[in-house]
Amino acid sequence: MTCMGGVAMTMRRVKRMAAWVGAIVMMTGSAGAAWAQIPSAGIDDFKAPPDPRWGAITAADVEAAYRLIRDNHPGATPEIGDPAFRRALEAAHAQAQARAHEATSYQGYAATLNAFANGLGDKHIWSRPTLLPNLVRWPGMVVSKRGERWVITDTDEANHSMMGAALTACDGIPVAEFARRNLGGYRAVWRIGAQQIQAAPWLLIDEENPFIARPKACDFETAGGARTMTLDWLRAKRVDLLPRLQKAVGAGAAGFGLRKVGDGYWIAMEDLDAPGKAVAVQVAAEAAALRAAPFVVLDLRGNGGGSSLIGREVAAALFGKSNVEARLGSLTDTPCGGGDGTWRASAGNIANLEFLLELLGEQNGPEFRKIIGDLIVQAKAAHAKGQPFSGPTHCDRPPAPAKASGQPDGMKGRLIVLTDNKCFSSCLVVVDDFRSLGAYQVGQATDAATRYSEVREIYLPSGYSMFSTLQAVQVDADPDIGPFEPALAYDGDIADTAALERWVTGVAVRQAGPARP
Repeated sequence: MTCMGGVAMTMRRVKRMAAWVGAIVMMTGSAGAAWAQIPSAGIDDFKAPPDPRWGAITAADVEAAYRLIRDNHPGATPEIGDPAFRRALEAAHAQAQARAHEATSYQGYAATLNAFANGLGDKHIWSRPTLLPNLVRWPGMVVSKRGERWVITDTDEANHSMMGAALTACDGIPVAEFARRNLGGYRAVWRIGAQQIQAAPWLLIDEENPFIARPKACDFETAGGARTMTLDWLRAKRVDLLPRLQKAVGAGAAGFGLRKVGDGYWIAMEDLDAPGKAVAVQVAAEAAALRAAPFVVLDLRGNGGGSSLIGREVAAALFGKSNVEARLGSLTDTPCGGGDGTWRASAGNIANLEFLLELLGEQNGPEFRKIIGDLIVQAKAAHAKGQPFSGPTHCDRPPAPAKASGQPDGMKGRLIVLTDNKCFSSCLVVVDDFRSLGAYQVGQATDAATRYSEVREIYLPSGYSMFSTLQAVQVDADPDIGPFEPALAYDGDIADTAALERWVTGVAVRQAGPARP
């Protein structure tokens, strides 16, 4: 009986404990959603002990990433004549080697590889982790960059009074310098304004990067005056914060499709991949109506790239292929490496070209197959001869045609290109092309890239990350592509499509003026 009584007493205690824990869960909403963990003594002070094994793992992956760039990226060769890139590669490699010796955690590993990629100055080169820690810390506030101001645009309930406050400094460091140190080395090429905007929401997110200091206190300008706040760093699930961080960037999402808006047409093209290709087909089918319309908007919000050939197809549908080539030149008949540039003829790049032809050849049509097929033949021939490139590495540009004002013939109304800070990679090429065709750019400034193109990635030896390289160079292009500033900036919420449509049809179309002088 004593034994049974003890069991009964134990069961009652278990039930009371379960009820107490259940009450906590009810008060917090749910253990999974509202809290990163059940409130427990010692949890917030825990730090995993240093693990020296991460040093060797990091060093091996750094060397693999370095070899990938050195042996495959066009800028790493002396033939291209880009000593600035080669210096950046060696400097980033040396810094990564030094940090690898200090890495004692996964967070140190990830930060080292992120900084290595970021140091090469082109967002096409990245370290893509194959796993991410579930928990991060935040002080209950999210920052957005609006112009030159760093503004609180999202908070938890406890910090709601800080909405709209401007962050001015942290731990005595002015916010511009603080952001450059903590974000510029890891999440953004700091000379590019769009990337500062994209990285800004991470400014007050602690991912336990051991190479930067988490601030203890920050200064704010609020409606009630200046305020210094000691930050209370709370654990949160990464997956719960990500939607809030993405919203805080302040970019849009065009979606896909062709629709009538007012008296004109709206082409929504959020990428230049298969969905964007389907929109280009729609545009070609409705070309007559689009050419006769008083205005056409090409909405590229959220467009991170794909194939710039899709942009050329849209341009040809709107203006006619001959009119487009008269302004932009031919993609195939050029002495400067063709539409996809001159490729570095490494074994890895050739294998990737063959993979692309097999994977994408059928769905992208005969022009794509010819371009890629010709590149494979040229790259293999160069490789067999010990030559580093598939074609010329320097090119005398043909004389540029006299700069025309306005749009070419073929389209009656005004063409407006709408961009946000997410426009990158092939989207930049499309914007550049349409600006050359006389389009009127509105919205936000774009991101920027370099004349190096055609990205691919590999797994690093540990399997904890993938690393990318570029494979080709546009030998007749300027060293940098973008950023492209709009002729008319939009200061509202660029994610609000309905409000944006009203602004475009009511303001931008009028400001754009006629298609031709």
